Amino acid sequence: MSDFETRVQNVFREVFDNPDLNIYREMQAKHVVGWDSLNHITLIMTLEETFKVKFSTREVMGFQNVGEMMDCLREKLPT
Repeated sequence: MSDFETRVQNVFREVFDNPDLNIYREMQAKHVVGWDSLNHITLIMTLEETFKVKFSTREVMGFQNVGEMMDCLREKLPT
């Protein structure tokens, strides 16, 4: 797991209060206990704060899984 993926996983663990949570690209909200609409907003805001980026509403609404979320996030990071 890359440093980027570890940082994203740590955000998920913090938001969902689960230190054993392991993310994977195909993961969806239905795979995570407590991933409801409120925690989804918290997740997005925490990712934005952690990585100093901003997602558009269109991007957030388009995410089908964790992999798409991470791809979009990675594209926003400076190279």
